[in-house]
Amino acid sequence: MTPRYSVVIPVFNEEGNVRALADRVTKVMAEVGAPYELVFVDDGSRDATPALLRAAIREHPEVRVVRFTRNYGQEAAVQAGYLHARGQWILQMDGDLQNPPEDIPKLLAHEGPDLDIVYGVRKNRRDPLFRRLASESMRFVMRRMLSIELPEDISTFRLMRASTAKLLAELPERNKFLSALACWVGARYTTVDVGHAARAAGSTKYNFTKLLNHTFDLVVGFSSKPLRYVGTMGVLVAAAGLAVAVRAVVYKLLWGTSMSGWASLIATVSVLGGMQLVALSLIGEYVARIYVQAQARPQFLVAEVLDRDSLEVEAPPP
Repeated sequence: MTPRYSVVIPVFNEEGNVRALADRVTKVMAEVGAPYELVFVDDGSRDATPALLRAAIREHPEVRVVRFTRNYGQEAAVQAGYLHARGQWILQMDGDLQNPPEDIPKLLAHEGPDLDIVYGVRKNRRDPLFRRLASESMRFVMRRMLSIELPEDISTFRLMRASTAKLLAELPERNKFLSALACWVGARYTTVDVGHAARAAGSTKYNFTKLLNHTFDLVVGFSSKPLRYVGTMGVLVAAAGLAVAVRAVVYKLLWGTSMSGWASLIATVSVLGGMQLVALSLIGEYVARIYVQAQARPQFLVAEVLDRDSLEVEAPPP
């Protein structure tokens, strides 16, 4: 039977959460009563997560597992889950139990023919301060620089029409920001308030550096405006330099004095040199992305896809 819902959960070194997550999600979905599957995407875990996922398959026949050959990152894992999902609707959530499975019916209640995405909006968010600040910065960048309007504090806890999710996963660019791309394709959405819990076990995989890189990927991968900003800055600095030169000529002609000051000269050269390096670095980033895109390597490699049938086949005879 084709499932109506596919619950997609990317996991990476989540041995402390996988068992409880599978138990709670299957319990909630059983109460929903519609056919479903639970798709875990193992993003190259190096702890006991793969073994626990196999145990979950044996315990819950609805569980399927897509295992990567190595760690490719959360965005790649989410896209793999979209592509391997068989349901008409895809329910995405994190593997750290910060998205309460008991809130799944809240998202499903908004399913309808006029919507493509139902975003869960976190209330009483339980993340560290730097995570909240990083989210606010990313949202500011999306609105001010990229003109992308998204509701405040949306999470990866969301319900998506399968056709929309697969469309996003099949877009050709390498560095994807799925929420921004959902706006770009014109997906119709609504929001619903959901809970947010502290991480049940383990540690977060997103430190400040990763979040900063994620924001940079969003800006560079979704817009060419940074190049324009650098050009504008160059014009302003050139205008300031021209003004200083005119001032020096006027002083010489009217008063017979010349401007001096090695400190100001060195400061000017340093600023100009720094700006040139920044501009070259930014241009190099765009060129590097063109190079990576031209290589056309797959965004992830799947080592195996596991379900109840495959485990029964590989099990040794009694």
